Amino acid sequence: MKLSTKNVAEAIYATTKNKSGAELEHVLKMSVEFLAKKNLLSKTPEILKYLEQLSDSEQNILRAKVLSKKPLTPKATAEVENLLKKRYKSMNTVLEWKEDKTLIGGVRIETNEEVID
Repeated sequence: MKLSTKNVAEAIYATTKNKSGAELEHVLKMSVEFLAKKNLLSKTPEILKYLEQLSDSEQNILRAKVLSKKPLTPKATAEVENLLKKRYKSMNTVLEWKEDKTLIGGVRIETNEEVID
């Protein structure tokens, strides 16, 4: 049976949930050993991406990349954040702000779900 990185991430997430300290450390060590045994260590970045998505979903966090030709004013920044919170019904946002000189104007927002231009 071929393991998908998404299934592996879901299994790791489920086994680490509500664990801390030595117990969490043990589960993570076993997870790494499993990945090594199944020759999946090269898939770690993809697995970590899925783990982040699972955690964000549970904690109602929206991650987005916001591109603009020039830095946004504090007012515009707040407007973008509020728009995203309303549109995605998200309590928390983690926004990555970047300048993109190739844009003619306005803002481009990239989330896992869509691109808003």
